[in-house]
Amino acid sequence: MLNLNYCHPCMGESGSELCFISHPKHRMRASCGPNGSIRMKDTWNGWEVWRFIKDEKSGNFHITSWTHDQKVLCSNSKGRVYSHDKTKLVEGDNLMQGEWKIAIHPEKHGIVIKSVKHGRFLSFSDQNLCTSDGTEGDTDWHLEPAHRNQFFISSKCQDKRLSCTKQNNVTTHKNRKTWEKWVIEPTNKELGHFTIRSLEHGGYLGSLGLPKLGSSSKDNKLMVTDESKKQHWKILPSPDEGVLVQSVEHGINLSCDKNGMVVTGGDVIDNQIWTLEPIMTSTLSHKNILSWLGIGVATAAVTVAAPFAVMSYVGAMGFGASGIAAGSVGAGMMSAEAIAAGGSIAAGGTVATLQSIGAAGLGMAGASAAATVGAVAGGLTSCGVAAAAGGLKNEQVAGTS
Repeated sequence: MLNLNYCHPCMGESGSELCFISHPKHRMRASCGPNGSIRMKDTWNGWEVWRFIKDEKSGNFHITSWTHDQKVLCSNSKGRVYSHDKTKLVEGDNLMQGEWKIAIHPEKHGIVIKSVKHGRFLSFSDQNLCTSDGTEGDTDWHLEPAHRNQFFISSKCQDKRLSCTKQNNVTTHKNRKTWEKWVIEPTNKELGHFTIRSLEHGGYLGSLGLPKLGSSSKDNKLMVTDESKKQHWKILPSPDEGVLVQSVEHGINLSCDKNGMVVTGGDVIDNQIWTLEPIMTSTLSHKNILSWLGIGVATAAVTVAAPFAVMSYVGAMGFGASGIAAGSVGAGMMSAEAIAAGGSIAAGGTVATLQSIGAAGLGMAGASAAATVGAVAGGLTSCGVAAAAGGLKNEQVAGTS
């Protein structure tokens, strides 16, 4: 169910979340490179995405590389930060080396990431990732959602994506390409209010409101404006799986009719239901990494990994506990991937990963808003992780005043 208090997917429901670990001052991110080495990079690639996995008993987190899914972020008593194979940590009963506690930074706009075993804080020093005894120095971090608030906005009924043309006309299309990519960002002024911006063309989605009496319904079109005239939107749970996208200025919902015309208003509720499909950065599968490192596996190829695990959208695409639904978007993806791969579905690829998410049966975690990650800690902080840390607004970091 949608967490209306935070307006973001709750880590307590989903159990894990994908984030960039970013340093706001240096504008760099923690990265786990092709050979598993830890460094700081100024890029936004799959190497820089991390999965935060909460331990329900302790409330602590294990942080694993998204690309190297068995590599756990660890540290030692001397301040070194490194990655370690999860299975070896378990076998050696050393899993606590990779346990971290997350809390609001006591002095700066951000969070601290504290080693449970050594009591030291993740820090940035001399272009390297390390740990330090106290929170002085560069120990403030932002956790930014791996999708970077970029989405395809898809009509559930018509299976078409909201699209923006070069002329700033708003239409819909079957494609999932650059014109169909939108950035949904919180306004930071009113909780639950967002702007919707075309990633390709930069304009903001707006509504002309309901048509005047006696005018054609075609007059009830959407528009794309510049920043000075941008309008606000609400992302609300729908009666069915999906979301309603509602104009704050006019109080009416975004709608897509059977001809693909997109307007605000309309009498058919099914036409007003949308799904937000997160757009993830590219990464390499485990097989690709081995190939790149010259271990003799098949030729490396970049694969686009699965979207952030927002269960309602994964389920809406046809990925579920009983398999991939016939005739669904997922079935079409499976067919396309099989053709491209010569008849097989790659382990760790888009379809396989989406199906593993759907089969997990994690329910309606964040049902309407991976987009609704708020600006906690001074940036596009991933509130799901912050909320899961529990009571952070009132929590003081151990060892600080």
